Amino acid sequence: MRLRPATMDDAERLFRWRNDPVTRAASVNRDPVAWPDHLAWLEASLANPLRDILIAEDGVPVGTLRLDRDIRTEVSITLAPAARGHGQAAPLLRLATEGKGPYVARIRPDNPASRRAFEAAGFHFTHHAEGMDWFLKP
Repeated sequence: MRLRPATMDDAERLFRWRNDPVTRAASVNRDPVAWPDHLAWLEASLANPLRDILIAEDGVPVGTLRLDRDIRTEVSITLAPAARGHGQAAPLLRLATEGKGPYVARIRPDNPASRRAFEAAGFHFTHHAEGMDWFLKP
């Protein structure tokens, strides 16, 4: 498995993954995203020096990770529908969070699969706030 920086060439794939019903159900923002809004978000994200959008590949693209850096780095992950349930999330999270921390993640309480993946990648639950479970990896 490897991670590479996303480019505008990934826009359609990221758009499909983001609007997948399972992805939306697990996301902080559950609303569908319109294509023009997605393009504007991706363009701004790729230009943002404090944000990394990474494409996870295992022969083919299997997911994406977003890392937003501040005092800590917030991590989120989306797996391609075909990649779900194959144990790829935790290794990708470990790969993306090697090095400087701390890392945080917000996970919906009704998303046990994401919770297990983050815990397997070294994150631990810290608290519940704003309707989300918060996890930390020092």
